[in-house]
Amino acid sequence: MKVIKKPKVLFLIPSVDAGGIETYLLRFIRFAQHELDIAVLVRNSARGDLYEQYAALGIDMHFMPLGYYNPKNWLRYYQFFKAHEFDVVCDFNANFAGLPLMLANWAGIQKRLVFYRQGRDHFDTGSLPKRLYSKAMNRLVYRNATGILSNSQANIDYFFADKHSGDPRFHVIYNGVDAKVYSDISIDRIQLRKQLGIPTQAYVVGHSGRLDPTKNHNTILDVATELIRRDPDYYFVFCGMNTERLQAEIDRRGISNNVKALGFRTDVPLLLKSFDLFYFPSLTEGQPNALIEALLAGLPFVASDIAPIREILPENLKQYLVSPLDKTAAIKLIDQLRTSSTYDTASTRDWATSFFSPVVRFEEFLNQIRND
Repeated sequence: MKVIKKPKVLFLIPSVDAGGIETYLLRFIRFAQHELDIAVLVRNSARGDLYEQYAALGIDMHFMPLGYYNPKNWLRYYQFFKAHEFDVVCDFNANFAGLPLMLANWAGIQKRLVFYRQGRDHFDTGSLPKRLYSKAMNRLVYRNATGILSNSQANIDYFFADKHSGDPRFHVIYNGVDAKVYSDISIDRIQLRKQLGIPTQAYVVGHSGRLDPTKNHNTILDVATELIRRDPDYYFVFCGMNTERLQAEIDRRGISNNVKALGFRTDVPLLLKSFDLFYFPSLTEGQPNALIEALLAGLPFVASDIAPIREILPENLKQYLVSPLDKTAAIKLIDQLRTSSTYDTASTRDWATSFFSPVVRFEEFLNQIRND
């Protein structure tokens, strides 16, 4: 019986913290690990929040900082690529994949993929030298990648505005999320809220996302402050890496009795069941897993009217989008959703379950890895 050799694949990620890239790859590896011979290279040395979950999969992990300009590390990467003879390298570091893809090319790796999963360049508002560096890395990606993937067309338009038309290397692969994790939870909401220390009769507005300027937590706090001033039955919950650091600002605003900052959580599917509405006013996104999870959990939502989000939503759901900094519009829409019965939870969940099916979306990514 002929044994079919699995493709030997190296994934490069920025960290093993609880971010969108790291969570997506973790889910994909669980889906595809029997089809691929997988190794992961982390571009820093820290064992982050998701390290134990990656380690539990039994994959080969390497922690190798690269830096922005360190020829010694470049040589180390080249030697690593050469020694391991990977069939495929896939880098999730957007423009910063430029150097590793060039080194992988020099090392003779035939398939070199990059997967853009962020809505903006990390150096978009940095100094001129940083912006020039990022542009140079973007050119290296374009020259050395055999496949350029993204989780939204908006991201491709942003990073490769005048280059992608007619280029067969470009592909959009939307996120895949298992709906059962979010919809098949049977729990008494009152008991859950008691466990979390959330008032059982409150109208709970939740947000999930790491503490980062792009997640727009200041606007959420402004909206929370005004809604709580109007009606003390409003309650806001934050979860995500480092969100516990919001506590000082929550205290300063005098809203600590109506706001909870939980920090990083491993039980987000359960936590979503305690919410009445999901508020997601990000300034930029690649494609928001957190919003997708809220849709699968059956939550009404108010989210940012930005291209990567508009791209994935059907027309009937775009009425729940507002400009990310428009606090007045967000307050009005949250109030309306609180008292309205027009939000169609069942059909929205059914649509999201089908559109973000991991079997479909992860298979699309797997095909990009396997295909010659």
